Amino acid sequence: MSRLPMQWLDNNDKNKVPDRIFTPLYGVRLKDGLFGQVFRRNIEFLKKISVDAALYWFRRRAGKEAPGQPYRGHFEDNIKGQTAGLLLMGAGNVLRWEDNAAMKKLVDTIVGEIRACSMDDGYLMAVPQEEFGTLEYPHYVRIWLTYGLWAAALGGNEDALPMLRRWQDWFNTCDDLPIIRYLTLSFQGVVCSPFVFNTPVGKQEDIDTTVRYYEEDWRLGQFIMREQNAIGVRRQPGYEPHPHGTELEALEGYLDLYRATGKHYYLRAVLEAREMYRRDWQHVGGGIVLCEYQDSSPGCAWLEPKRAYNELCCSSFWIFLNQRLHRLYPDEEKYVAEMEKSLYNVAIANQQGETGIRYHAWIDRHKQQGGLVHCCCGVGTRLFGMLPEFLYSIGPDALYVDMYAASAFDWQRPDGCVKVETDTDMPFDDAVRLTIETETPQAFTLKLRVPCWTEGPLTVTVDGETYSAEPGSYLSVSRTWRGRATLSFRLPFRWRQTLYTGAEQRRNLRAEPPVEYRRYALEYGPLLMAVTAKEPSDFEPDAESVLLNMDPDGYIASLRPTGRPLHFAISGCAPHELMPYFEIDSERFSCYPLFPAAPEK
Repeated sequence: MSRLPMQWLDNNDKNKVPDRIFTPLYGVRLKDGLFGQVFRRNIEFLKKISVDAALYWFRRRAGKEAPGQPYRGHFEDNIKGQTAGLLLMGAGNVLRWEDNAAMKKLVDTIVGEIRACSMDDGYLMAVPQEEFGTLEYPHYVRIWLTYGLWAAALGGNEDALPMLRRWQDWFNTCDDLPIIRYLTLSFQGVVCSPFVFNTPVGKQEDIDTTVRYYEEDWRLGQFIMREQNAIGVRRQPGYEPHPHGTELEALEGYLDLYRATGKHYYLRAVLEAREMYRRDWQHVGGGIVLCEYQDSSPGCAWLEPKRAYNELCCSSFWIFLNQRLHRLYPDEEKYVAEMEKSLYNVAIANQQGETGIRYHAWIDRHKQQGGLVHCCCGVGTRLFGMLPEFLYSIGPDALYVDMYAASAFDWQRPDGCVKVETDTDMPFDDAVRLTIETETPQAFTLKLRVPCWTEGPLTVTVDGETYSAEPGSYLSVSRTWRGRATLSFRLPFRWRQTLYTGAEQRRNLRAEPPVEYRRYALEYGPLLMAVTAKEPSDFEPDAESVLLNMDPDGYIASLRPTGRPLHFAISGCAPHELMPYFEIDSERFSCYPLFPAAPEK
């Protein structure tokens, strides 16, 4: 398999603000464990998608024979070509970590057909050029195909990067540039070109085009000034107001502009917007509340499944935004904590086995059925294919262990390979054994993340020397590593109980006097927990959610292990059971069960 020569992509020579660490492009292997299971299910899911359906509109636009039929519905009838991006994003990223004949054939077929259908000027979309500046083509599908071609290149396809460059050259001079900033999801226009700039084929024109046509200075000013409802309301001319949590993707683009130009107002705007999202628009467990086409307000924290909230797309962009910040500020643990929370409680929770990916991560009553080719399937296949990338970060003289999952990493260094093995059953068990083996003596700093959710500090001993760090930080071990060293430790999960303060409070008006309810969520380590209701009668009729007749002050103390990892019985509240939200499938449940409030005196 042909790969880029470096194990990480170092763009510091072309960017004015350097990354301090990098994420590996290859070399990580997932072993048996939750992350490994999710990765393998994703491969089986990708095999179920029809290649002919994904290529249908490309072939039709090029006047070629198009066997079969496209997938029907909004995501191919109206946004033609997106399924090809979905396949490339998923399969291309899989090939970064392993040789897989089925995924290689998938990538080579899609890239080859798109190349054969491309126009002489570099244009390669599935719609005619005259339709490019309509609907979501300038942004949505362009982003997906850009991410997909980059993933294909990382996976070893040699045609993908030249295609991406020729296409970006076409875009930098296309006739639609003055108008497409006013179309659907216009804020996505700031994403693609800075992303291409940070690939090996990037050019300064990619940044210049973005700044000239897509920078929304008025929007950046709103974020910097922390306008109360800046996230939930957009006021620009065009197809507006169109607020959406996917604007987090635009923050990725602005952070790339900051790195490229060094202009501090980009960074200020991104950090303030991120804090507003975290404070006012993030659910317990990490989901993003704000979606399009519904009225929302800061702190509304919708729960009913009829609402659009906790969309996987939004959490995907939240993960990548925090990953970029981690590269800039690697010793601030909070960025990886956000990535981990969203991976467990939205992304992995939305994988419906090998058959589908859920659009929304509803956290009350029931989960949504998964689908095959909608937008959240695309970001899902990308995330699941990239899982090995989130475990480790590397720099010239540092190795960061960011998330703990059963895995092996071959870190390629000038002085020889450093082999890293992480043996753990996280999140089902808190024990970790980390083994580091060097071919020759090598000096570097090992950075172990001590998650903010752990119960107490982490202490490790290496060759008689003891190192310690508090939760919410990184433990540093700086030394010359010789031969084989093993570090064994535990990361005990801490319980956290959160009172619901959103818009969906509940009362039982039939009771005399009427009963007010309080709602509480529980997190255990990085995991959002859910209370199951095994019978319809377990639901309070007026509240339509799980009711626990107990004092919430004793909620955590009432939990008893069932013998199954991460499953707990609730004393006095049988048959209810507490379990990780990511394990919920068809059960009726609530992550915010109801508790009768004490009557007022």
